[in-house]
Amino acid sequence: MTTTAPGDDIALALIAEDIMFLRRFAHSVTVAPAQAVVPVFCMHNYMCLIIHESYRALRQVAPDLADALAYDCAPAIERARQSVKHYDDKYKELDDVGADFRRIIEEHRQEFLGNTWLPLARPLERDLVLWRFRGRLFSTSHTASFFLAFPPQVFKNADDLGPRLHAML
Repeated sequence: MTTTAPGDDIALALIAEDIMFLRRFAHSVTVAPAQAVVPVFCMHNYMCLIIHESYRALRQVAPDLADALAYDCAPAIERARQSVKHYDDKYKELDDVGADFRRIIEEHRQEFLGNTWLPLARPLERDLVLWRFRGRLFSTSHTASFFLAFPPQVFKNADDLGPRLHAML
């Protein structure tokens, strides 16, 4: 790799290493998809961090390549990658992270509560989805919204949730 500015070669080499890591991870997921649910959930925010930071560096180092690799869903990637940057972010404070969770909780309340036609059944409605794996709780819809940047509507339809998770890879 030969570039004009000093340091560009290093940046491109680091991006290439990150891409190879993501490629190995994606390959392992495709080899054993039944075992991939929890690792994908755990790795998604880190994958978003790699994508976001690599794309930002490419815009500086190789703008033509960045244009060719432009990705969709930038706001969702930004939100998801933010979850691993709580303590090294230059702009967000803990109050901001709390505000993110308050927003998610309010979105879930609006989506899931008050939907029954029978007023007596409203106390039975819940605004939180729980996921278990092998009998153990491993996530909630609030956490998934924060880490995966999914809107609450996605959790209402399992047929929609699976393809969304698969599309992240």
